[in-house]
Amino acid sequence: MNPRRELNRAAATTCIILLLASVLFAAGCTNLPGTSPGLTQAPVKDGKLAAYFFDVGQGDAELILFGNTTILIDAGETEMGERVIADLEKLGVTRIDLLVLTHPHSDHIGGILAVLDTFPVGTVLDAGVPSTSTIYEKLLLKIEKKKIPYQVAEQGQTIDLDPLLRILVLSPPHERLNDDPNQNSVVLRVSYGTVNILYTGDLGGETEAALAKSGYPLDAQILKLGHHGSSSSTSAAFLSRVSPEVAIISLASDNPYGHPHDATLQRLSGAGVTVYRTDRDGTILVRSNGISYSVSTENSGTDIWSTPAAATTVATSIPTTATTTPAALQAISLNASAIVPSIPANVTIPSTLPAIQLGNASSVFISATQFNSPGDDRENLNGEWVRITNRGDGPVFIAGWTLSDRTGSYPYTFPAVVLLPSSSVTVFTGSGTMNDTALYRGLSSPVWGNSGDVAILRDGAGTIIDEEGEDVSA
Repeated sequence: MNPRRELNRAAATTCIILLLASVLFAAGCTNLPGTSPGLTQAPVKDGKLAAYFFDVGQGDAELILFGNTTILIDAGETEMGERVIADLEKLGVTRIDLLVLTHPHSDHIGGILAVLDTFPVGTVLDAGVPSTSTIYEKLLLKIEKKKIPYQVAEQGQTIDLDPLLRILVLSPPHERLNDDPNQNSVVLRVSYGTVNILYTGDLGGETEAALAKSGYPLDAQILKLGHHGSSSSTSAAFLSRVSPEVAIISLASDNPYGHPHDATLQRLSGAGVTVYRTDRDGTILVRSNGISYSVSTENSGTDIWSTPAAATTVATSIPTTATTTPAALQAISLNASAIVPSIPANVTIPSTLPAIQLGNASSVFISATQFNSPGDDRENLNGEWVRITNRGDGPVFIAGWTLSDRTGSYPYTFPAVVLLPSSSVTVFTGSGTMNDTALYRGLSSPVWGNSGDVAILRDGAGTIIDEEGEDVSA
């Protein structure tokens, strides 16, 4: 995707974003006093999204219910299959639209055999890692016998089950890192409105580091920890990129592996992350209406088994005065950084974005930078990045703003982006697919100075909003 082309597309629909921004301002901030951004103290009862993290002992099993869509990720050990089935039946599940096998270890896929005998399955998404596991071989044979569509996961894929539910495959990459099933676990980022959940299987440090360099969006309010809280997962660098508010660990009490390891818990504590554990809390439920979310646990006495209400969509409806707008623009998902979609070819595209200020510009700042890309800059252009964050209480429209280095040689102009409260967008030097948290300059060479540089953020009128870095040339 050409970032410059996306900029032009965004410019042509600035009027739509202005309408979106007005709706956002009218809605105001939804956070409750004293809570993390997006986290509510009381359960979100009208949430269309219900994400369950089942208590299956020393293993993983997660369920996503979204309207009429059902996604099951793993199902624990073989002996946990019946428990998973019972939990699914309690929730009224009669069909599984997507069944995800994160990797071929028995503590993740053992229970799938029983699940396949009980529920019809629409599609199986598998890591595609060769394995001599007897359970895995039986599983593949059963999938083939039942003629269930089978797909191998690959980084960059998107899964379209519902237009309001965004599912991005972050791993494994096309060229597997090695033969370790854990390192090649299927990693999914599931997004509904402004709420993101990151599912990591048994992901290890090597793949975490590769993901951090990939340029794909990793930020998520809820992180399902990799490898049951092992010390070899959830590195400080990975945790910093994801920046979760809540961490969920699936494990058994008194397990022989020492999970979760103290080092991992200390990293979470140091980052201010709230931790939930299936060994202590039982099954965990995250419910969201696309703007806020709540966390409930089985052992707290809360009823977590009520099926989610068929809530109305939280996609922001464009006011009726915009009835002539193309259908594709009639509803724009309420993303952390809202980017307008494509427009028809017959729409006239203006050459520049108007310098319109909406929102409190002083609440926007440069929250993080990485000028020196790990390794060879020319081989890892997306290792250079600058993150822009809105720390205010209201959304800010930053279309037409610019980001430049101290020389001002290669300024980047922001497309039609609305930064919601407590949201960020990262600008990468190289190329990639633009989304709600990542923008790409599309350059073919590094732009930031390795020995020191200054990132300068200006609004559409050229006023400096923030500067970050060190000008070593001074």
